[in-house]
Amino acid sequence: MNSSPISSSEEKIPGPVRIDIETLTGACDEHGEWSRQAPRVIADKLRGKCPECERIAQEARDEEERVRLLGAMKTRKNRHIDRLLGESEIPRRFRERSFDNYTIESEEQRRAYEKAKAFAEKFPRAMELGASFVFCGPPGTGKTHLACAIANHVIRAFGHSALFVTVFDAIQRIKATYDSKDRTEREVMQGFSLPDLLILDEVGVQFGTEYEKVIITDIINRRYADMRPTIILSNLNEAELGDYLGIRVIDRMFEGGGGVVAFNWGSYRSKVIRDKALPVGEYRPVDAMRDA
Repeated sequence: MNSSPISSSEEKIPGPVRIDIETLTGACDEHGEWSRQAPRVIADKLRGKCPECERIAQEARDEEERVRLLGAMKTRKNRHIDRLLGESEIPRRFRERSFDNYTIESEEQRRAYEKAKAFAEKFPRAMELGASFVFCGPPGTGKTHLACAIANHVIRAFGHSALFVTVFDAIQRIKATYDSKDRTEREVMQGFSLPDLLILDEVGVQFGTEYEKVIITDIINRRYADMRPTIILSNLNEAELGDYLGIRVIDRMFEGGGGVVAFNWGSYRSKVIRDKALPVGEYRPVDAMRDA
């Protein structure tokens, strides 16, 4: 006897599942009489349990879990920041430099300070625009302090990477690859290109060879192409730096809202009183020292 398959229209559709509900009642010393409805299958687990007490206990557990997760996130963030600070190669003397401990004694200094602070506080936007800066002027005028204050803020506030390197050190790292089988010149140059912020110090100190100029220009151009902010520190003035690097490179520093900041005042170092009780590299400004 042949049997024909059941068509989809003839398939049996399961009916609704019936859930038996039980009303539970009780009395709580703290919250008084209570009543609740619960599926019969779990009613025994809830019998005699005050719903308000359970709600309060669940909120406490949720808060405890929230605090635990926040603590774990904070720990991971601190580890990330510590790693970024360690990889930044900011000199020990400048690791604690910030905008709070920068001493302002002239209107020119204030303008430089405000530009540096705005750049640091709006760094995510600076990355979108590829904004860069040149800090130029005589030695000891606070260029490195403000540059490192920017780097410290960028790392701590936003979790972005930063690298501080002198031109001499950059060139030595590249030359070291010529006799090395472990690292190539390309890898070293990528190391200068990848950080979100690069501080290139002592530009023009060697007043230099063509090789030095080619390396510096290459680093700047790579970062310019990738729209990664760069801060150039130089003891040359703007005109001398333009002759050294070329006007085209200087012009690029003005794109995205960046530019050249001239540090034309007297030595900043002479305004700082060092305290032998502090770890090496830390200091207090004059005003903070007077009442110490």
